[in-house]
Amino acid sequence: MKRAIFLVTTIQGIRKPTFLKQLLALINDHYEVAILFAMTNFDEVWQARREFGTIQEREHLQSVRMITLGDVYTEHPGVPLKTNDYLKVDLTKLTPHESSLNHAKISRYVDHEGNIVAETLFGDDQVRLHTILFDQQSRVIQINNYDHENRLYGIEKCRDDVVDESLLLNTKSELIFRFTNYVTDQKVHYGVAATSLIPVPTSLSVISGNKKEDPLTHYEAKGQSVITKVTSYSDYHRYDDINSFYHQVLLNMNTDDARIYLDINNIIDASKYLPGKQIFNY
Repeated sequence: MKRAIFLVTTIQGIRKPTFLKQLLALINDHYEVAILFAMTNFDEVWQARREFGTIQEREHLQSVRMITLGDVYTEHPGVPLKTNDYLKVDLTKLTPHESSLNHAKISRYVDHEGNIVAETLFGDDQVRLHTILFDQQSRVIQINNYDHENRLYGIEKCRDDVVDESLLLNTKSELIFRFTNYVTDQKVHYGVAATSLIPVPTSLSVISGNKKEDPLTHYEAKGQSVITKVTSYSDYHRYDDINSFYHQVLLNMNTDDARIYLDINNIIDASKYLPGKQIFNY
């Protein structure tokens, strides 16, 4: 049977109309389709699975398989977690307060001073989806993510409520991959025509030295981008580009006879690691 795999790296990817359009076209053409939720921000995985589950029910797509990085590497060897790799809190010593969010059960754990120390979200089957740990200023410092069998498979370490590092675990709770995020400065150039109906934001700076014959006025914006580097603890390989890691993931999934679909926003950076492979986008 013909096969196709969608490599999804953000929740926004499955929300694109082109994603569903390509998916339905493949199913109508009798492809066996799998969706790999490859987010290294593991807290997006359960959200993406839930959103796609809604799409499945609406479009009657029960034959589509959902796969995560945890599924791909569940049996890979790793190394024991060190005590400084993550925070371990004994929630049994804290007072639980139960509530609900969109019909999902939430348990918040409070210390003797009235501070919320942790918050656990449960799925429809009452299995934990994640447990968020907070500091005394109510900032997120760690998110523990669980699979459908209630096993801890992913740990996110946060700084200023932003994911700084993610740890992927196997079924033995051993560390397989460490994903480290680095924030770098970047500059973005814009060319704006005089007939543009969109007002130029005040945060943009005009680039001096525009040529008179150039119909555009050029602006520069300063911003930041996130670079993710990966360390493997099964073979100690280091990936300085997240797309080179995704290439290895696809190799582990034996995709030689499968169509690969990538988000068009990632196609340029990712396709250079798949030479000779026909890549499709959504």
